[in-house]
Amino acid sequence: MGRSHRATMVCCGTNPFYQVVSMILQSMLLSLAMLGQGSYDINEQQINQYLQSQVQVDKQLELPGIIKAHVQLEQSDVQIGRQSPDTARVFGKGKLKISLPDQTQYDALLNMTYEARPRYDKAQSALFLDNMKLIDYKLEPAAAEQKFGFMLRMLLQSMEKRLETQPVYKLDDKDPNQAWLKENLLGLELSPGKIRLLTKPKDQL
Repeated sequence: MGRSHRATMVCCGTNPFYQVVSMILQSMLLSLAMLGQGSYDINEQQINQYLQSQVQVDKQLELPGIIKAHVQLEQSDVQIGRQSPDTARVFGKGKLKISLPDQTQYDALLNMTYEARPRYDKAQSALFLDNMKLIDYKLEPAAAEQKFGFMLRMLLQSMEKRLETQPVYKLDDKDPNQAWLKENLLGLELSPGKIRLLTKPKDQL
């Protein structure tokens, strides 16, 4: 598969990593709005408890004419600021059903790791994931890795730059809590084990 072919790739659906982080950040923002305080810390344990109880990912990904992959994540874990102070990693495990153009299907287990830098853009009132990249992935059994590993990597990587330009979440003026956040949220900071959401000082609220 040559370079010119890779440049034309598109994919359907939403990156599983993207959906997981979107749900986490939405929950954090709404919690902050209800508290109405100057800052709000969320630690890894809280995020991972939320993932276990709330987040379900069931997505169809595609490289048209080459491969389709139905991903069902069964477990997701987040590490914040461990490898780098301003980045987060999501580790996902789940089932993968691969479909080829000739209707042949294969079942496999998927382990994958994504990394990104969450950023709040105040001008757009939106959250973005900068520098998103696939760190690692593995297919089981080994035969599936040998047969589809290269194509799956291309599929997962093809979404990175496209998703960087799309907000994970955009605040909605019609929702009172989100309208409050739009006026008062300044940004977010990552440090080992936690994310801090920052708003205007209390005496300015």
